[in-house]
Amino acid sequence: MGDAAPRCAQAPDPPRLHKERSVIYEIQPYAAVRGFRFGHSQAQIAKAHGAPFTTVIDNIQKIVTETREGCELVYERKALRYVTLNRHVTPMVEGIDIYAQDALARLMAHDPDHAIGPRYALFRRLGICVGGLGAKRIPEGRLVSAFAEDKRDFFEFFVAED
Repeated sequence: MGDAAPRCAQAPDPPRLHKERSVIYEIQPYAAVRGFRFGHSQAQIAKAHGAPFTTVIDNIQKIVTETREGCELVYERKALRYVTLNRHVTPMVEGIDIYAQDALARLMAHDPDHAIGPRYALFRRLGICVGGLGAKRIPEGRLVSAFAEDKRDFFEFFVAED
C-alpha cells in the first residue's frame, strides 16, 4: 500500500463565454480549434473532451462526423481534418471575432492571401473558410470551417465552386 493518490485525467479548461453568453472557440491556424487538435484520432479527442453528442459514419466517402456543442468535427483517414462552427458560438482567430460586423474587413487586412466568393471567403494564412458574411447568404446563416493544412485545396475548390 503506497501513500500516493490515484492519478486522474485532468479536465479540460472550462469554455470561456462571450458577452452574448456564447461559447468562444479559439482557432489556432492549421493546428487546433478550442483544444480539438488536427491530426488527432477520435479516441484522442474523446479522451480529452468526452463523448460527442452524435456520430455519423459515411462508409462511402470514409468520413466520420461528430456533433459537439456548436460544432462538427470531421475525421478523414482516422484523423481530425476540419472543424465547422455554427452561428451559435463565437469563433475567434488571432483576436478577431469572426462573426462581428467588421470581421470580413479585419480578416482581409490581417490575411491578404484570401479568396472571396459570393457566399464564402477563404483565408489561406489563417486556415479558415467563412460562410454567410457576403451579399449572398447561405442556408446555415453563418459558419466557419477551420482546417488542417492538408485540407486547404479542398476549401480552395469549395470557394471557387461558389
